Amino acid sequence: MVKKTDNSFSKVLKDFDPSDQSTSTVLKGILNSYPFFQSASAYYLKTLKVQEKDSFNELLPKTSILTYNRSILRNWIYEKEEDKINKKDDKIEKYSFLDWFDVINKSESNLDYKIDLIDKFIKNSPKININNEYKSDIEIIPKSKIKDNLITETLAQIYINQKKYNKAIKAYNILILKYPKKSSFFADQIERIKNLKKNNN
Repeated sequence: MVKKTDNSFSKVLKDFDPSDQSTSTVLKGILNSYPFFQSASAYYLKTLKVQEKDSFNELLPKTSILTYNRSILRNWIYEKEEDKINKKDDKIEKYSFLDWFDVINKSESNLDYKIDLIDKFIKNSPKININNEYKSDIEIIPKSKIKDNLITETLAQIYINQKKYNKAIKAYNILILKYPKKSSFFADQIERIKNLKKNNN
């Protein structure tokens, strides 16, 4: 940016009045020199809207293409004067360096109170009491992770090796239903597992 443009544009930003004809003229001059200057284009568009100029409709598509977020541009251009007044009221008060000491001193007592509360909480270290005798009315039945059609003799044997005898018995019961011809063999295996279970207990 050229210094002349920076200076005139910063003046426009400082005391921006979209209804002022001279502001509109300055912005138009900046845009003639720098046609892709997005901020200047947005401000100029705002002046055209407020002043109800016909060239508003011509500049709107170009400015919207240059704009990163069109919804922000739209909200700003169609913003009502009432909204502007409300925004001014909502702005945070500005304090000088010395004024900040007064503000800090006023809020200090509140800060001390909050710190005391935190300290008390940490000292007391409240804990949630868990009642071990409580029993839920809802019975949760865990679903078998392995489907019946995936049960094999090998899996049943793995259960035996891992000493998961109940699962092994269940596996052999499923195998009896799957392979009725080998049911006597599987029944023998179940008896063997029951004996193993007794011996290990």
